[in-house]
Amino acid sequence: METEKREIAALLQTLAIKLANYEAEEASLRERTALLENEQRDLKNILDRFALISETDTRGIITYANPKFCEVSGYLVEELLGKPHNIVRHPDMPKETFRALWETIKAGKIWQGEIKNRRKDGSAYWVLATVGPLLDKEGRPYRYVSIRVDITRQKALEEQLRTERHLLEKDLLENLEMARDLQQALLSLGESDSVSALQGYSHFVLWEPLQMVSGDFYWIHEDKGRLLIFIGDCVGHGVTGGLVSALFLQEIRHQVLDRGVWGAERLAEELDERLGRLFRHRLAHPITIDGSIIVIDRTRLKMNYVALQNKIFFARAGKVEILERYPFSFGEHLGEAVVERTITLEPGDRLYLFSDGLANQLNPEGKRLGVRRLQEILTSVQSLPLPEQKEVLRASVAEWQGSAPPTDDRLVIALEIADIGLGRAT
Repeated sequence: METEKREIAALLQTLAIKLANYEAEEASLRERTALLENEQRDLKNILDRFALISETDTRGIITYANPKFCEVSGYLVEELLGKPHNIVRHPDMPKETFRALWETIKAGKIWQGEIKNRRKDGSAYWVLATVGPLLDKEGRPYRYVSIRVDITRQKALEEQLRTERHLLEKDLLENLEMARDLQQALLSLGESDSVSALQGYSHFVLWEPLQMVSGDFYWIHEDKGRLLIFIGDCVGHGVTGGLVSALFLQEIRHQVLDRGVWGAERLAEELDERLGRLFRHRLAHPITIDGSIIVIDRTRLKMNYVALQNKIFFARAGKVEILERYPFSFGEHLGEAVVERTITLEPGDRLYLFSDGLANQLNPEGKRLGVRRLQEILTSVQSLPLPEQKEVLRASVAEWQGSAPPTDDRLVIALEIADIGLGRAT
């Protein structure tokens, strides 16, 4: 009997301990549950302030809409529940977007994209939507949840930026077109103007601005059996290049036409000094011009030339070589003495004056065409007349360029030396 009493007392004590532990665990569980519920409530409040949330059944019928959804769409929650979600669809949205959305979420995946919706009052609003399924144990969707962020203000800013960019591009285009027309009028550039000094001679001129207005420019003048060709390539493209080239060409005209300067050496020195007076010590970055000057005496078949950085290719009997040049530009080493060089010409000799635009052209791998490849191309076409050479040269550069964009203004002038007796090319 005493043994039974002791056993019962022990069982009661054990039970009391377990009950006490259970009550303590239950209190702790209730406390943790309350904390989780508070946290969930706080997170929901934060989410409701930020996002438009809705739930639908598998047919797209709204079963839940949070306050933010109601606020932005303009509908009361009672007006949304039980309605198809396309109640807020805007007619501007393509059907293909929603077809892709439904195909994605029915496959158990998450879809995200920008959607234009329509409020109850008919006005539009934009959302960044993330839509996904809730899946049963077999992995089939049984409900869809949509969480959206109102991006109407951002879309309005984007549209404003597009409009302003369009106006800016239009204004820039109009200015470039005007600058192009002015440059062509001032400098008489372009093959359509026909360089009178070269008419009747086998020649070609390839002039392709990168941005309508070119920093590559030339001037050709003939007088009393002498032919002067200047080709220049100034720093910069577009309007900047056009402005500098216009100023420089006006100075060339002044030196040749008004002052009678015909020597390549003296003309180079005068132009270098003029460029220095215009820009030296006035700009943060100095303006320089790569250039070549050639003066051909047609009667004596002599050519004097000065090349500052620019390349002059000389072809005779099918062989193409690069003429000697100075390693500095107009305006780079102001006052640097240059000495003109003289070549005795023969009928059939060919001259090619280049800016660096073609040599600098990159291919899709980022490699430059380079001077040596240009020399190889010219060598390969010496059996062709100059007009045909132009097309082969252009095609060869286009093949090298491939899908890469043009990188620079392009200018080439080619001339075949005329027969001394005719004074014109044969």
